[in-house]
Amino acid sequence: MHAIRPIIFRTRASQARKHQAQKPQEIGVSRFARAHAASMIVACLVLAACAGSPEPDRDTVSRAPNTGGTTSTISPAPQTAPVGTAPTSIFSDRNQPLTPNDTRPNSFDPNIEAGLDAGLDTGLGAGLATVLDAQSFNVPPRPAGAITISLLLPLGSANDDVRALAEALLQAAQLALFDVGRSDLLIQVKDTKGTPAGAQMAARAALVSGTDIIIGPLFATSVQAIAPVLANTNVPALALSNDRSVASRNIWLLGFIPEDNIDRAVAQTIGQGLTRFGALLPEGTYGTRLGQTLSERISRYGGELVQVEIYPPDAPGMFEPVKRLAQYETRRNAHSDEMARLEQEAALLAPPDTPSEKLFDAIRDTAPELVSKYETLKRVETLGEIPYDAVFMPEGGLALRNLAPLLPYFDVDPRRVKFVGTGLWDDPKLGQEPPLHGGWYAAPDMQLWRKFSDHYTANFQTRPARLASIAYDAVGLAARLSAVHGRDPFRLESLTDPNGFVGIDGILRLTPDGLAERGLAVHEIQRKKTVLISPAPTSFVERDRRMQAALALAASLQNQRRAAPEDMMMPGQGDPSQNAVPFSTNANPPAPRQ
Repeated sequence: MHAIRPIIFRTRASQARKHQAQKPQEIGVSRFARAHAASMIVACLVLAACAGSPEPDRDTVSRAPNTGGTTSTISPAPQTAPVGTAPTSIFSDRNQPLTPNDTRPNSFDPNIEAGLDAGLDTGLGAGLATVLDAQSFNVPPRPAGAITISLLLPLGSANDDVRALAEALLQAAQLALFDVGRSDLLIQVKDTKGTPAGAQMAARAALVSGTDIIIGPLFATSVQAIAPVLANTNVPALALSNDRSVASRNIWLLGFIPEDNIDRAVAQTIGQGLTRFGALLPEGTYGTRLGQTLSERISRYGGELVQVEIYPPDAPGMFEPVKRLAQYETRRNAHSDEMARLEQEAALLAPPDTPSEKLFDAIRDTAPELVSKYETLKRVETLGEIPYDAVFMPEGGLALRNLAPLLPYFDVDPRRVKFVGTGLWDDPKLGQEPPLHGGWYAAPDMQLWRKFSDHYTANFQTRPARLASIAYDAVGLAARLSAVHGRDPFRLESLTDPNGFVGIDGILRLTPDGLAERGLAVHEIQRKKTVLISPAPTSFVERDRRMQAALALAASLQNQRRAAPEDMMMPGQGDPSQNAVPFSTNANPPAPRQ
């Protein structure tokens, strides 16, 4: 099992001078300590009331040895605040800055934006943290009443990308720990190796060491593996997976669950009058799972799923499914038939013996409407209505970049049909894909994420992985609950507070079935930047009201459809030949991306 060697951090100038003569040995998180020297001091000065006022005698920050992992403690000690009925906040209330004496519930870092700004100074000056070799000193024992948080991360994975992500998650958790500024919080790191067996061993080691709560593991298979280990315990886990099928008793999923993305995006799309959907789904379990959710959500909100096509992972294999979704052959044949009919009509109106290529020139003055329609049809390859207003594509990355250009190639114009996706579209590079301009997707509001990203970058000299904020919020949530509920802070009733919590990624509410509900925004992809078109709710009261409004609209749409199904004309219907300029004029299909 991977273990970080114990390090001692001290914040007093006297302690720094005491050991100045000894050469520091920087191991594990020593880089973090050097980067966080200033932010540690700031965090200790700006605690909310639930964290109490700093106590000068207890300002030592330490990493103490613990079997199978590393333990971190931070001071000062908190004072518990009473639980309120207002929407709870992991770090702050974004709408009203906190003060150091504020007693609003579930808010232990006054004004997170100010805190993030204040933590950007990473210089190491006099009186700030000094990193020392723990083997040279007596490491402080675990304080009485301390709260232990175990991080289960794949730090020893055989995959380089997975190890890099694990490191980013660890650093984000450390950042939260220092920003909280609590002496009674300890973090111990357990390496899962990125395997189910490693996750089981890490979970058992965490239980043996007396952990109060687990954050992680990352992968769905690892979450499944620790479920039996935690089944008969009162130790909860905040897993980082987004596979809702592995949620279980005592295990909540904090990952961005695709089903939540679908729900928000579908409700927004139907709310804008686009009620008929086509879908392009990947082969396999993931595509099947999302297809079921998509069908349920579209029906729930009063829409119709009119066509679904499944595509394989290879780019050449995507051509035929997209071609079928576009109903390209049918529409191209209709185009050919209409062009032939117009030519026959022109031949009847033109003078005898007029060459076929001159027919429409000959009748330009006598039949201008016929000529105009013919010239319009010459600019497109298909004719006829596309039976949907929006196309849903859940994948991101390379798969999306290969898939999206095929739609305009087969005459599905993104100016007339809305492309809709999931949080996997939350990628700045997609602004370079013209077919996706105007596309919608659901994801957290980015305002606080940008602040967090700058704070993280200032301390670690690299941009965080997108999932890093989940680890940061998980530590913040554990700290929040332990501050408010001093005894048994992680019982079911506390974790599943119906008011939820607020963190970097917006509002979050844990449900009794092991899921995490979020309040998501809807974004639109544009060439230079992503634009917010529907903000995230700031409370679950607002979120629930939006849900009620969406369901009321659904009932109205369903009643209209039952009353006059043959007369209904949905937005987006019409003759594609009326487009003066086709979206795509490529004679050749788009080349697969590598």
